[in-house]
Amino acid sequence: MIRGMTGFGRAQGQALWGAWVWEIRSVNGKAVDLRTNFPPGCDAVDFEARKRVKERFQRGSFQLQLKVDWVRDAGATQVDTRELARLVRLSRHWAKSGAAPASLDGLLAAPGVVKGASRTSSAVDEQTAKDLLAGLDVALDMLAEARAREGAGLGQLFNSMLAQMEQLCRQAGEFAGRQPELVRDRFKARLAEIAKDASIDQDRIAQEVLVMATRADVREELDRLAAHIVSARAILASGEAVGRKLDFLCQELNRETNTLCSKSASLELTNAGLALKSLIDQFREQVQNVE
Repeated sequence: MIRGMTGFGRAQGQALWGAWVWEIRSVNGKAVDLRTNFPPGCDAVDFEARKRVKERFQRGSFQLQLKVDWVRDAGATQVDTRELARLVRLSRHWAKSGAAPASLDGLLAAPGVVKGASRTSSAVDEQTAKDLLAGLDVALDMLAEARAREGAGLGQLFNSMLAQMEQLCRQAGEFAGRQPELVRDRFKARLAEIAKDASIDQDRIAQEVLVMATRADVREELDRLAAHIVSARAILASGEAVGRKLDFLCQELNRETNTLCSKSASLELTNAGLALKSLIDQFREQVQNVE
């Protein structure tokens, strides 16, 4: 099964040390381009996360974010005495105006009075890193599933396009069957024109015959197109990361189609070639979404 490059993954959880949320997004990219946003102190986790993303995916532009809400150390709780004193003075002032005096619990609950030491500036320990990376694997699984779903849809589209290419190649083959007759008529007209010039030697006529004969035969181009379509189906069925291979194959398909159009001696064959070229361009555009 082929895989796309667009998707989203999210995982969250909590432990004794706090809670965490992983989010990862991916879009099209020629290679693995990873950008991370981690809290301070998570350098080791950052390194391992980059490694795991590159092991699981071969193409795409990724944005990976980790949010951590650390549990504060109760033993390190501190009271801002200056802020508390300021609030006490305000409470007494308003009490003179008839307002109920504030309780101690109420004052301590006011923002900025009680401060706990945060772990956001300290490095994570081994167990914390293990918990975080386990969550990352869940987010990566979700992302991989999303990319696989996109790939399944693209696979159906590609098979449909390849079937249309085969149909156009068959039509081109039918039109190409009339190529020799058309080229022969054109050659007779060209030969009559050349014969008017007495200075034209037999070598020149032989060259004209060779050029006309070469232009009449498009079987090689049609055979190569058919072989490339077979190769495309095999690549799609391989189950590997096939984006680069398909992109190269599109170049080969396009090259053969251009040659087919240049050799065409009829409007019907030219139109079939142009329709094939347009379809190949559409195919290649969708290949840019494949890992």
